[in-house]
Amino acid sequence: MLHLAAFYQSVDPAGAYVQLAAPADDALTVNTPRIQVPPLNQVVMLAAGLESVVAPLARIVAPSLLTLSRNQIRPVSTAVAGPVLVLAPHRLMDLRDDPIMLVPSEQLTLEINTNPAAVQIQWGLVLFSDMKPTPLNGRVFTARATVANALVAGSWTLNTLTFDDQLPRGRYQIAGLRGESTTIIACRLVVPSQAYRPGVMGTILPSDLGHDMFRFGNLGTMGEFEDVDNLQIQTLSSAADAAAVQSYFVDLIQLRLGPG
Repeated sequence: MLHLAAFYQSVDPAGAYVQLAAPADDALTVNTPRIQVPPLNQVVMLAAGLESVVAPLARIVAPSLLTLSRNQIRPVSTAVAGPVLVLAPHRLMDLRDDPIMLVPSEQLTLEINTNPAAVQIQWGLVLFSDMKPTPLNGRVFTARATVANALVAGSWTLNTLTFDDQLPRGRYQIAGLRGESTTIIACRLVVPSQAYRPGVMGTILPSDLGHDMFRFGNLGTMGEFEDVDNLQIQTLSSAADAAAVQSYFVDLIQLRLGPG
């Protein structure tokens, strides 16, 4: 299982470490700026977006980490004098081969140290897993989907995915995801009968190079669903994007052809 958590705030830390706020999360216990670590306590990806007038820093902080060091995040996405968008190629820490082990139910925060001229939108992402991801084997195909509603800045905005082509009757395994929108930060799937929200960093343009870990089974399974199920998406954005600019590409493996 996987779950993507986020931190997001328009802030000027003024050259000192501050804790970023955590958006409401329907699958985690959040007492902003703290997130309670779920049973999925292995961190397999970290990312951050920081304003870079002065050399920026970001780190995750939890009691169990203090026996060694508060874990610094590098590389990071950056911007000068403006909201920080996701850069391409993705700037992230790929920790699949050596996950950071946290303690379930301990409190996790994300601290940044930047010094912009004025408050700017800055963010962080933490991808939790219950195990070291095992890549999938199977015949993968990619289906495009869109949504019908605009996004709300700074929140996990929920929308229903509408596929360009109706999927044949059957059961499908989700092997990857790519989200494209003009100010997207991240997106995550809401899979029926699944408590947690597997997700990925966003991409701005069709030509943007995302990280391979998010596609074609490299993170293991993101869940399973029937063709008749209502597959939904939650998207975190730095602005209220119009629905017309949102596209989602879902990598799938057909597990069964026909009704169950």
